[in-house]
Amino acid sequence: MRKYSSEAEPNFTSLEGYLDALLLAEGLKRAGDNLNTDTLIDALESIKGLDVGTGAPLSLGPSQHQASHKVWGTVLDSAGHYRELDLE
Repeated sequence: MRKYSSEAEPNFTSLEGYLDALLLAEGLKRAGDNLNTDTLIDALESIKGLDVGTGAPLSLGPSQHQASHKVWGTVLDSAGHYRELDLE
């Protein structure tokens, strides 16, 4: 992020966008040279157990369009900043 915006601070929203981009890049790689809507969908739905280092492997399928079921609890504070939810 620093390469493109020196003021940007990583947060949970940017993490989600990053994970989405990783999934799309993997789908495009798997779709190969014959890229069209159908080959991209098939390629995305073939992703199983993709380890991107979050501790929650990502998987998609024909009836599974949510890649991760892991939830990182966050709250939006009065200043408009996200912070991790501390349950202790």
